[in-house]
Order: sequence, then C-alpha cells, then structure tokens
Amino acid sequence: MPPSYQAITRRNLPGEIADQIEQLILTNQLAVGNPLPPERTLAQQLQVSRNALREAIRVLEQKGLVVVRPGSGTYVAEPTPQVLRELLGILVQLNTRHLFELIEARKAIEVEVAGLTAERATPEDLEQIGHWLNEMEDHFDLADSYTEADVAFHAALAKAAKNEVLRVILDSMRDALRQNIKILVLRHPTAKQDAMRYHRLIFQALNEKSPEKARAAMSEHLEVVAQDLRDLQEQNLAAGSS
Repeated sequence: MPPSYQAITRRNLPGEIADQIEQLILTNQLAVGNPLPPERTLAQQLQVSRNALREAIRVLEQKGLVVVRPGSGTYVAEPTPQVLRELLGILVQLNTRHLFELIEARKAIEVEVAGLTAERATPEDLEQIGHWLNEMEDHFDLADSYTEADVAFHAALAKAAKNEVLRVILDSMRDALRQNIKILVLRHPTAKQDAMRYHRLIFQALNEKSPEKARAAMSEHLEVVAQDLRDLQEQNLAAGSS
C-alpha cells in the first residue's frame, strides 16, 4: 500500500514538507531504495509549490535521508550514522520507555568500550578524555555546556577504543545520549554528582590501564543512570527534556 501524503496547510514551508516525508521514512512507509513520486506529482499531492518541494528535498538530502539521482529521481537513502542518530533522538523524545532501552544498549556497548580503551588508549587519547572530564567539572553549573562535555567524554572513549564499528554505533546514539543526559541534568538533583564520581573512576582505571576496573566503573555508572531515571519516572518527571 503506497504511503499517504497529506496536503500541507501552510504554504511554502519546506521544513514542514521535509518533516512529513521524514516521518514516512522513519516509519518505513517509504523504505530504503523507494523512489519518491515525480516532482510535479508530489507537489500536487502535498498542494505546495515545486520550489518549496525542491527546498524540502535539499533539506532531506543534507540529512542523508534521500539521494537525488539526476535524470532518475529522488530515492530513500541507505541509513547512515547521521540518520540513525536522528532516529534514536526522536525515539527517546517520543516515549520514556526508550530511555531505558537506551541504557540497556549502552550497557551492551560502552562497558566493553571502556575495557578496550583501558587496553588501547594512547597518552594523547587520555589527554583528550581528561580534557572533557575537566570541562564537565568547569561547567558543572551550566546545563548545556556540561551536557555537551559529557557527550564528548563518551565520544572520546569510543574513539580511543580503536574499534571503528563500535565508534560508529556510539556515534549513531549521540543525539539520544544527549537527550538522556540533559533530562537527568535538568530534573534529577544528584545526577551530575553521580556522573562525575563514576567518570573520575573510569578515567582513573584508564590511567591504570585496568580493563577490569574500567568495565566495572562504566557498568556501575550506567546502572546509577538507570536508577536516576527510575527515580524521575516515579515522580513523572522523565518525559521531555525542557
């Protein structure tokens, strides 16, 4: 059954057009490799100008959701880390349950990343990880800056593990991780203190080159994150990030 396009009620808004097509892709109504209707046909279905549609297609192309093949048409693109990153970020915003699924995924991946990083990190890697730890401490009272430093700390760990597949997987989780951290930073009274304690333990284990300690510290960190989220859920404060 072909996807059902809805008429755009606000004229000449490429962002709104792009959003509707993006949702069709994310819900698999438009599958990878599927062509979009010809420009004239799609503009008529959406009841928008062809110029607005072209701008929307450019937005989708920049996001990596579609690929434009001159002389052939516009097709749904193969998933990339960027597409997965946006999808996971959307999922976390839509339903609190996905926050807990994110923690399960992080446990499956980041515990091993911590162990590999303890084995493989170079002095330069440790310097970079330590930099982001210091940034978290320096911006402890600034929610946005603290959150970005926390995300960067985990990204630096993934890079230092020297496993490109794991790094790409974690990169695809970046937006969801940001949502996870920001919810806790804004809503849980001890989340930042908890995180800083375990980040210091992880960094200490890396400097000691102890994979066992690094894995244990990361596992405990993520279990505390899960408990902090459960605390918020009990208070009905886990939904949303603003």
